[in-house]
Amino acid sequence: MADPHAVIEALVRRPFFWRSDRLLPLVLVVGRDGGAFDAARRLAAPFEDSLPQATVRAGEYDTLRELVAALAGERGQLGMPVGGSFLPPPRFPLVQFVLWARRQREEPPPGEPVDVPGRIWPPDPQSRTGQEEFKERLRDWRRGRYGGDRGRRTAADFLGRAATTWVPVGTLAAWGLGGASDLVGLIPWALGVLVAVVGTLIQAMLSIRGSLFNGWFRKQPYLSRKPFERLAKYALRVANASEAEVERLLVHALCRDLRQAYQKWLIPWPSWGRGLYAMLVLDARWSGDVNERLLRTLEETVEETGLLPPLLVLAAVPESFAPGSRPVTAGRLSDLSALVAAWRTAARRRVPPLRLMVSAPAIPLDDDYRPHLLGSRMRAIGYWCVMALLVIGPVVLLGRIQQDRNAHCGGLSWVERVDKECVGVVNADGTTPDGLFPSDELTRLVARIDRNNALAREAGTYVSVVLFGEYSVAQDQSDSAFVGARAELTAVEEYQRGVSGAPRLQVLVANAGTNFGQGRRTAELVSEMAAEDPRVLGVIGFQRSVGGVEEAIRTLDAAKIPMLVTTATADRLGYLSDDPARSGSGYPSPYVFRLGPSNQRQARLAARFARDRLLGGVPKPSAVVVQDQTDDDNYTNNLAADYADEAREVGITVGDRVAYKDRGTGMDLAVSRACGHGPDLLLYAGRAADFLDFLRYVEGKDCGKEPIKVLAGDDVIKAVANSGAVIGDYRRVQVYYAALASRELWRDGAAAPTGFVQSLLSGRHAKESDDNLILSYDAVKLFYERVNAAYRGGLPSRGDVLYQISLVSPRDRWNGSGGVISFGAAAHEPENKTIAILKVNDSGRSEVAERCGRLATTEPEDTKEICRNLDGDAGERAARNAPAAVSSAHPSARPSVSPRKDAAGPGR
Repeated sequence: MADPHAVIEALVRRPFFWRSDRLLPLVLVVGRDGGAFDAARRLAAPFEDSLPQATVRAGEYDTLRELVAALAGERGQLGMPVGGSFLPPPRFPLVQFVLWARRQREEPPPGEPVDVPGRIWPPDPQSRTGQEEFKERLRDWRRGRYGGDRGRRTAADFLGRAATTWVPVGTLAAWGLGGASDLVGLIPWALGVLVAVVGTLIQAMLSIRGSLFNGWFRKQPYLSRKPFERLAKYALRVANASEAEVERLLVHALCRDLRQAYQKWLIPWPSWGRGLYAMLVLDARWSGDVNERLLRTLEETVEETGLLPPLLVLAAVPESFAPGSRPVTAGRLSDLSALVAAWRTAARRRVPPLRLMVSAPAIPLDDDYRPHLLGSRMRAIGYWCVMALLVIGPVVLLGRIQQDRNAHCGGLSWVERVDKECVGVVNADGTTPDGLFPSDELTRLVARIDRNNALAREAGTYVSVVLFGEYSVAQDQSDSAFVGARAELTAVEEYQRGVSGAPRLQVLVANAGTNFGQGRRTAELVSEMAAEDPRVLGVIGFQRSVGGVEEAIRTLDAAKIPMLVTTATADRLGYLSDDPARSGSGYPSPYVFRLGPSNQRQARLAARFARDRLLGGVPKPSAVVVQDQTDDDNYTNNLAADYADEAREVGITVGDRVAYKDRGTGMDLAVSRACGHGPDLLLYAGRAADFLDFLRYVEGKDCGKEPIKVLAGDDVIKAVANSGAVIGDYRRVQVYYAALASRELWRDGAAAPTGFVQSLLSGRHAKESDDNLILSYDAVKLFYERVNAAYRGGLPSRGDVLYQISLVSPRDRWNGSGGVISFGAAAHEPENKTIAILKVNDSGRSEVAERCGRLATTEPEDTKEICRNLDGDAGERAARNAPAAVSSAHPSARPSVSPRKDAAGPGR
């Protein structure tokens, strides 16, 4: 036989959270004398400190209203805190409103007569004066409802409940608006916080005032609140109603408040954590007693409305209790378990007899029963965990998301933040966010590319090329990095804008950071993107010969992505080695194609030009090399070494190289040391950013026989483009410089210029760096035309594009705006590439002093002695190193040996 206490425990224990609540019976205990009430109390005794519970003896209260107030009033027993439950007690806003409204009958204004003929209190519900009076009273009641510490606890409780809803909603608002980032500002964060705070305050105030629940009065059948009826007027009607109407309303409101306390709300609510139902022990043995009337009213309202409260009622009734017309499940207390099972079976049939009647035993029950409450307490703890998760979790999650967004510069897929720079493919996800670049000019150019990209994507059929450069540079017209970046963006955007056939061209801008400091990581991001997007068919750019570019090339080579290098000219750029520590070792990457001439070709022409033209009458000419010795700048170090070697080859004596470092640091001292040698020629192997300072110091020092001849590398074309007039104003310095490509080469009419060059000769882009401008235009044009050659109605592979580019050889030369393009079979170096020496005249304009290499295939071969064998040993060494190295490192990538067969490899 099951212990009746265990059966009661099974009744009051709520099912698991995901299961619906059970119906609860009215357990009516009958017995002689006081045995029934004693049995009911003993059944409830083990649980009275563990759940919302009230015990009402017979004769304790005179009216039903007093009894309900004792149960659910502002100091009601069912609303008392339950120790160990970890939850706030049930609240009864509906009951308390009805009690307050009814109490107004006994509280007329001072001097107002009550219960006398012609009384005017409570006033008529239609009376405006009465409505205003009740409106003021309702306001005062709400203000003073919770006072002191209890009021603070209540406010904290409802604020906490509301926060669990509105903090996640505010988080979603902030996240949905794009999150706070350094690019947009704190507006999304502010809106998210505003939503969370305002929503929390509004919901908490509605809960504290009861406004969140008062709408229920319109839906229930007893003294229903009319549509759009003000609450004060409704309270006036309740005050005027009969006692019988109010009693039914009070009991029904009690059931509703309890149901709300245990209802499974969609929003987080303490009802989630309540593991035990409430319990009421009632001595209803005396006919006509208020307790008996409560019991009968409860039965009637439940049967009429179908609202069963989550309340287990243990009521002692007289032995002569007659079930009447209501069905009842009856038996002995010892059979309580079977009776409960029978009652639940009937309940599942949706015709439950609300009453479950048992007979009290002759021997009193032993109430020394220890209920098993771990499950209910764990449920409460679980609720608080959910509360904490919903309040703290979204903030933490949003913080982590924000960290990730910041780390990826606003959530871009292929961009990462390194220090203050956003490196990676900035427009792979669409339009480039504002504020990524410090330069407004570069930002506008990238925005134009983005607009062109949108048109390409709308067309449906398109291919992508990655423009790999450094775009975090500040806007500085004297900085070669900035001027070069602007020129290459200008050229690529102009060509892309003119593409109208199929496939269209999408340009993805990859920022490798200042000085290409994040070249390797950017190349990794490009490789990862290309692995997911077969439309990415190649990479162009790499404007400077620095360590980051070399690392990027090695990374992209491993990903088998074709590369077109524009103005990076270091001799062994693009060479790979299994052992970087071994100087002179390595092999050229089969995926790298260089459009510009090497440093050695440039230095060889410069040395020959200096010996024959500038120093022809000097019997024993001498030169000093002034170089930028900045760490990781392969261009300046390599060019300085080539200058020294080639000058000695033509009989020019070269003393010790003079170095400065890091943006002109030590330039004054370096020029003083160089001039101290009394050289016939100063060879400048530095960057454009320092060139004007260099010339200014040379102009101001005693530096040998005037005019002082300066021959500079190709990088200074960027300074000449912006400051040619300043350079032309110098009277003691005569400036020459090497040019990889220049519009000036086409002015003599030796070859018909391309359409792009014609636009340059007519004055377009007059302030741009010609070599970056022209070679970048050639790179994107060559890439797209080779894609078109591989396009057969379907998307070509990267291997197909590699094969088509490799066909640009001496047998199939390509006319570019920077001269004829022809790649070597092994090293993919440009063969006999156009190179020139330009002179800055007194007006600041550049004029061609010497040119080698053909501008167009229609030009005759160059037979001048000064131009003979300019590529020299570099091409020979590349040819010797390439075959064995390439075959060992890339057995599937030898386009020069078996192009069509091997071309598929890199594209798959």
